[in-house]
Amino acid sequence: MEPRNQIFVLGLILSVAVLLISVLISVWARRFTRSLGDYYVAGRSIGALNNGLAMVSLALSLTTFIGLTAFIIGSMYVGIAVYAAFTAAFIGLLLLAAPYLRRHKSFTTMAFIAERYDSKALRIMSVVVMLVVSVLYLAGNLKGIGIVFYWLLGVPEIWGIVVGGLVVTLYVTLGGMYGVTYNQTFQTIVLLFCLMFPVAVVLKALGAAGWAFPPLGYGNMVPAMESLQKGFAFFWPMAVHPVTYIALFLGSFFGIIGLPHFVMRYFTVRDAREARWSTVLCVFLVGLVNTTVYATGFAAVYFLNTKAVELGITVSPQHYDYMVFLLIEHLANNTWLAVAIAGSVAAGLSTVAGLLMIMGAGLVHDLYGVIKPEVGDERKLKLSYVAMFVIGILVTIFSLNPPQFILEAIMWAFGIAGAALGVPIVLGIWWKRTTKQGVAAGMITGFVIAFACFIMISYLKMDPVTIPLPFFAKYLYGPGGWIKTIAVIVPLSFIVTIVVSWLTPPPAEALQRQVDEMHGWKDYDPRRYNGKGLPITIVVLSVLIMLFMTTLYDKFPK
Repeated sequence: MEPRNQIFVLGLILSVAVLLISVLISVWARRFTRSLGDYYVAGRSIGALNNGLAMVSLALSLTTFIGLTAFIIGSMYVGIAVYAAFTAAFIGLLLLAAPYLRRHKSFTTMAFIAERYDSKALRIMSVVVMLVVSVLYLAGNLKGIGIVFYWLLGVPEIWGIVVGGLVVTLYVTLGGMYGVTYNQTFQTIVLLFCLMFPVAVVLKALGAAGWAFPPLGYGNMVPAMESLQKGFAFFWPMAVHPVTYIALFLGSFFGIIGLPHFVMRYFTVRDAREARWSTVLCVFLVGLVNTTVYATGFAAVYFLNTKAVELGITVSPQHYDYMVFLLIEHLANNTWLAVAIAGSVAAGLSTVAGLLMIMGAGLVHDLYGVIKPEVGDERKLKLSYVAMFVIGILVTIFSLNPPQFILEAIMWAFGIAGAALGVPIVLGIWWKRTTKQGVAAGMITGFVIAFACFIMISYLKMDPVTIPLPFFAKYLYGPGGWIKTIAVIVPLSFIVTIVVSWLTPPPAEALQRQVDEMHGWKDYDPRRYNGKGLPITIVVLSVLIMLFMTTLYDKFPK
């Protein structure tokens, strides 16, 4: 699509307002930052409501607003699996990690892994994984900001990437975690309004009877959708191999636990109870918005096969990321388009801010702090301001060549995070016998295979079935076939971690005591969380998942 060559004034005004308010919030929040703990975890003083809303803004990034809609248009029913798995992942985060991580009182995911397994090497490895995952996540969201600027000013996406990156860098550097938290709360409120209302207007224009409640508003349109050429895939789950859905679940469930910018929010709350309730609020709002996004994808396919044909509008698959704005432009009016654009700006800023925060914390607290352990907190705080600014600039430069589709980079980030960080976190909380040798082996295995697959499939554009992944590559066929790599890397990481842990000496008692403390026990019992049932069950399930991929080969389209 060529730039529009015109300035959308109303959208520009609302977007600039969002940008200015975000910067002003960070300037105001800076008064609370007096220590390193204030800068990175907001003094562990954030309540459940504030933290829950901030978590929502991390979850509902431009990936949701723009990228998931595009994915639903292209992949139909699989889109349900994406948002369902992502919503369920927060329940997994609540049950498996949230309160236990808060009791551990670390600053970051990387610090948790290092302290739980008493290993500086694992801390450094975790920082490397964190940087890769964060850059992938950032690239997708900065591209989304570029798309927004395309609609605002009629300029190429690159300008939006540069401006968006610089603004976020400014307010993250200024306000630290206090600024990020209050900004994310503000941006969540903006996003909820700017998504729900424009989508309701679009559904009303298409004839949806329940348009006032977008998540369920399109029910009367289902018969018409079934008659359309592409409608079949919306209501038939077996359009792809079932292991695709398992892969999406594994990537979301363990990926969200491994994504450092999500986990970091639990280190900012007052206690484990606040961690739980912030997650409950987040799950509710994320589910509400994800079902609304699916309604948007439904409306987009319906529009492309009906009114778009009448108007002579064609949209190629590589431009599906623009579909939200196209819908509102043709079915609503400029006011609602401006509102949607402002919401997109808020969505992009909030996620990028969280990612920059964790990258800065990882480099200064977890990497520099290991290399120079004698450096005091005051010096680290000063370095944090510099590091945050430099990281923001570098990431913006790296993002100038963004992925073709926003969601693709994000899903790779989830897969890599799940295999390399989610697995050691979950086992570190629930199985005392996990050793640093096992974690190192599992982390290296999961990360190397996942990152190599990303380079070959997404960067070098190789056909997934031709990549040199022995035994499994031929089964990565069909729409989004590369997603099935997650059904290999996460189970394999579990298997390697558990087997190597069994073959190496058990951790010291002091490390095993951390598990009891995270679960709230005041005493230590070496038998607690140390049985063989859990690891054996995980290994068996992991093997079965990988073998399942090799079945039903002739049942689904290649």
